[in-house]
Amino acid sequence: MVLQVTWNGVDYDQNNFMYSYYSIHRAFPRSGPSDGHGGDIIVSGQGFRPEANPKCRLNNTEHNPLSVSATEIRCPMPPAEAGPTFFGNVDLAVSPNGHVWYPFDGGFQYYQ
Repeated sequence: MVLQVTWNGVDYDQNNFMYSYYSIHRAFPRSGPSDGHGGDIIVSGQGFRPEANPKCRLNNTEHNPLSVSATEIRCPMPPAEAGPTFFGNVDLAVSPNGHVWYPFDGGFQYYQ
C-alpha cells in the first residue's frame, strides 16, 4: 500500500517529507520605551514550533525568543542600542525557522 499526502489537493508526496507551514499575522506592540522596560514584543501567527529554532531581530541584533507556542513568538524588548534617550525607528524582524527573516514594515519605534 502506498500512502500519498497532499496539502493542496494537487501536489502529492510519497517521500515522508516533514512540511512546516507558518503564517505571520502581526507584531505588538510596535513601539516601546528606549530603556527596554516595555514588556515583550508578541508576534502572532500560526504554525510556530519551538524546535524550528525561531529568532527575533531588533536593530540588526538577533535574540532568542522568550517563549514560543503554535500561535505566538514572544520576543524581548531590549534597551535601545543608542541609549535611554533615543527616539526613532529600528528594524524589527522575526524568523519562524531561524533561516528566513520576515521584516515588519516600519520596524519598531523607541521613545524616551
